[in-house]
Amino acid sequence: MSNFSPQFAQASVRDGITIVTITADQIREADQAYGLRDEILAILNASKPSSLVLDLGELNFVGSIGFLAFLGVKRHLASGRIVICNMSTPVHDMFSVCQLISSDPAKLAPFEAAETLEAAIAKLTA
Repeated sequence: MSNFSPQFAQASVRDGITIVTITADQIREADQAYGLRDEILAILNASKPSSLVLDLGELNFVGSIGFLAFLGVKRHLASGRIVICNMSTPVHDMFSVCQLISSDPAKLAPFEAAETLEAAIAKLTA
């Protein structure tokens, strides 16, 4: 694992919250989706967080295959909360149309959404 060089994601910790920043511009292909999932799972296995922030500020497009990566992470962190932040309008719309996030607090969705990293951290520390 010493030669492991992340291609799609970088991790940091702020206020005790694990933050994964997606560094890919687009997730269109299966190998990208599985690579992203595997990198995030490696981060989760190393840090064992109870919740997670996914910062999508650099991601401009996610195809349907890309959702496999995010759902794989959710499955792995089944009882934890995952807040997605800094989504571009097209990425937000894709997550919303696929019902992976909800603007209605009464409706459950696999992921929570926040506009900014600060708002995402605040949701998890409140």
